[in-house]
Amino acid sequence: MNIQFRRIHLPPLPTVNAQALVKLAGKEQNTGLKTPFLSVDIPKKQTVSRSNLDEIIRDIESGQIEKITILEWIHCLYNKEKWDIKHPNRIKPTSEAIWKAAGNNSWLKQKLFWNLVLDLSGRNVLASSLAKSYSIFSPQDSIDRKRLAIIKAFQAQNPKVQLIELCWQELLTPRELFFQHQLPSKIPIIEKCLTVVVSQFSQITSRNDEQIDWLLRCFEEMNQEQQVKAVEYLLIESDPKLGAERPELINWLHQHYGSSLPNSRWSELSSEAKAAMRKWIGAVSYQDFQKLVSLILERLHLQDFEHNRLRSRSKFWSNYSDHFERIRILLPESSVNILGNYLSNQDISILLNDGSDPTEVCIFDFGDWFVIEFFRGDGSETSIIRKDPEIEQKLFHSQLSVKRLRCLDRNIHDHEFCWQYFCEQLLRTKNIFPNENIQYFKGLSDRHRRYNRQTGLPKPSPQNLQKRRYKVERWQQKMVWLEREAKEYCQRHCL
Repeated sequence: MNIQFRRIHLPPLPTVNAQALVKLAGKEQNTGLKTPFLSVDIPKKQTVSRSNLDEIIRDIESGQIEKITILEWIHCLYNKEKWDIKHPNRIKPTSEAIWKAAGNNSWLKQKLFWNLVLDLSGRNVLASSLAKSYSIFSPQDSIDRKRLAIIKAFQAQNPKVQLIELCWQELLTPRELFFQHQLPSKIPIIEKCLTVVVSQFSQITSRNDEQIDWLLRCFEEMNQEQQVKAVEYLLIESDPKLGAERPELINWLHQHYGSSLPNSRWSELSSEAKAAMRKWIGAVSYQDFQKLVSLILERLHLQDFEHNRLRSRSKFWSNYSDHFERIRILLPESSVNILGNYLSNQDISILLNDGSDPTEVCIFDFGDWFVIEFFRGDGSETSIIRKDPEIEQKLFHSQLSVKRLRCLDRNIHDHEFCWQYFCEQLLRTKNIFPNENIQYFKGLSDRHRRYNRQTGLPKPSPQNLQKRRYKVERWQQKMVWLEREAKEYCQRHCL
């Protein structure tokens, strides 16, 4: 099939008359483009620029600074080095005169200090005579004084240390320090300053919110290699309690270097730094657990045996505080009503009401294993569950109740007489060990607290073992009943 299109007939193109352009260019009658008139509010002298540097220098020497335009100042600064060669006897007085003139000329002052910093950075953009004579400058305000302090620190024997001390005083990052004082902020010394940020920070024993914020802003200015080294220094050389005291710092570390988060830089840390990181995270997690226990002991009405049992558990887990990777706190609604205001900074979940006796629950992440502590009520047990993605989802990202927790496939342990010895033995089989260098267990009598990393705690006497056997049998009977009740509940209510 052939398709035919109609022809399109366009109108003829118009003839172009270029007479107006010819006239504008001045090709006829000697006319042409003229220099546009300046607004009346622009001083006429600002449009005048002399190329004769001798004339400009004479105005500087005679103090007739107002006659010199910005373009002439640029010409002077750019060519001063060459002029000095021809006038060796006038080098020093003319250079000092320029710095004195800068006291009343904000543009000149800023340009001189800017170029001086570049010169000290190896760029050689300022005449050597001007670089040597800056000390004649008389500061007019705090900005001037700070600029001079920066220049002096720049010239110190260890400039990066001197400059970071100025940064610390102002709570400005190195780049912020230079930028805020109108100095070049992309120079090598700034990167060098960042390498001593953490050593400066570590010298202070008590840190406030502003100082922590300063450290974190410095971290963000560092390149990847610098940041890893700085974080390692902080983790290894600083007390892990710092993380527990300053949640914003530990949150930043966990977000960027936590072992369980996607896109984390955990793998870039050395083994020593990883161990230190675990201590930092553990110190924070244990502090949350300890705070919860203390509040329960203070605010809730407990029976004496519950009180003693809970206190002994807090002391027992303090021996493992370095190994807590995270913690989840679950409270019954009755406890939330009493304790909620006191735990405002912690992440708290509410246990679903399934008819169980009220109890607070803590879930500890020990890396390969989860440990669940039931604080009160019948059973009041410890559960140990191997970590896998499904279990992690249930324990840390799902709504839970006491019965739902008891339906999980788990190892359980009591808190009856002498329970610490047997619990330590059970944890050992899961490769969960106490903190390094523990020689005495907290929460036990002198006779029973000595700890050996190979053998554990001293074994209880035969009499104590007999006493314990009777109590554990009763506890096991309770647990059989509680677990049967939990399974029936889950069959009815759980998917």
